[in-house]
Amino acid sequence: MNYGLLIMGVIFGMALSVVLFFVWENRKTNKATSNASKILKDAQQDKEKVLDTTRREATEIIAKAERIEERILEREEKIENKLEQIEEKYDRLAQREDELKEKNEHIRSLKEELEGKLSEIAKLSEKQARELFLTDIKERYQDDAMDLIKKYKKKTEDTKKEAAREIILKSIQQYAGDVTSEVTTTMIEIPSDDVKGKLIGKEGRNITTFEKAAGVALIIDDTPNSVFISAFDLFRRYIAKKSLEKLIEDGRIQPARIEEVVETTEREADVLLKELGNKVLDELGINNMPEEIIPIIGKLRFRTSYGQNILKHSKEVALIAESLARDLGADPQLCKTGGLLHDIGKALDQELEGTHPELGAKLGRKFKLDEKLVDMIENHHGEQFSISLEAAIVQVADAISSVRPGARREIIEDYLKRVQEMEALVQSFSGVSKAYALSAGREIRVFVEAATVSDLQAQEMARDIADNIQEKLSYPGEVKVNLIRESRVIEFAK
Repeated sequence: MNYGLLIMGVIFGMALSVVLFFVWENRKTNKATSNASKILKDAQQDKEKVLDTTRREATEIIAKAERIEERILEREEKIENKLEQIEEKYDRLAQREDELKEKNEHIRSLKEELEGKLSEIAKLSEKQARELFLTDIKERYQDDAMDLIKKYKKKTEDTKKEAAREIILKSIQQYAGDVTSEVTTTMIEIPSDDVKGKLIGKEGRNITTFEKAAGVALIIDDTPNSVFISAFDLFRRYIAKKSLEKLIEDGRIQPARIEEVVETTEREADVLLKELGNKVLDELGINNMPEEIIPIIGKLRFRTSYGQNILKHSKEVALIAESLARDLGADPQLCKTGGLLHDIGKALDQELEGTHPELGAKLGRKFKLDEKLVDMIENHHGEQFSISLEAAIVQVADAISSVRPGARREIIEDYLKRVQEMEALVQSFSGVSKAYALSAGREIRVFVEAATVSDLQAQEMARDIADNIQEKLSYPGEVKVNLIRESRVIEFAK
């Protein structure tokens, strides 16, 4: 038996066993490692799934919490709004309760006052009781009534302005005949219709200032390149025409400039009156006329009677009287002077009370004219018996000039007399500074003193003026009373 081979076989077997053991262990280790990796991988996947699930649930919980919070905030806001509404209602109820208490107290005081007055009224007659009742009502509710009127007028102001303009245009068109248009309106040509907007001004300030300063109505309609000045007073219309032409040429049309131009034109017009007076005296060859009377003679150029221009009529009477005086052996120069001055009062009768013979006689005596001239002026309508031959001659000359065919238009004189009476009536009211009849006598524009007439008094005064015109004057259609109360404050910065 070979022991060497046996030993080698044993050793080889042992070595093989060891190798197989390590191989087996290695396989077990690799398998364990593989299993561990798989377990770790599965655990990681489970972890991610759990985390994703947790995140989704957390997001949903947060979103749900936010929605709940929003609903809570909305409910809190609604609750706060309701609380505010409840507080407002409570305040209104408290205020209403206070008002009711005041009214109840007022009613109690009225009741006591009425009970006291009832005992007094029981002793009065029916007429006295009625007067007392009306006086009490007027005192109690005058302010409330004026406030209501003021609110109503303010509400309808825009509509009334447009309607007033339409009425003015229609009333002017009713007098579209040659005679009336010549007496009451003057057309002014303008470079373009853009000037109309400047003349009206912002919120109508320019046209209002112009009409107040000049005492006329400025009519701006759709007539191309033209505006119209309306006034029965020729002198005011002349000043307005010249002022408007200056403003249009200058281009600066705003309230302060308008007032400045009108004042300047009025001074220039006063100079013109003296020039016209001197021109007539030179044409007639009359000397030694008092300086104060000369511009008054010139003013007759802007006065008409029954469609006759008074200055032309007076010149005509002067020449007729001079011719008659020569034939009758009277003083031709004295009669000529008396003929020129016989209607001098008509230059003043639109401003002063009295007939034109009375005003003319007062003027003559004031400036120490010859008493024979005063007699001619005072009696040229035969108001008083006069033994002066010269006065009789002037009376006849006046009649000849007046009654010749085509010399007069009675409808114009009636119209002028009506608007003059209207202006005089309005100016008799206390607190009235100026009054102008416009639009063919269909409107009377009244300017009152702001210091003496309040807003409430202005409302009542306008109504009183309208009532007086309705009661005391005769006129066609209706008359619009436009009362203006304006306060102006001027300060200078130095």
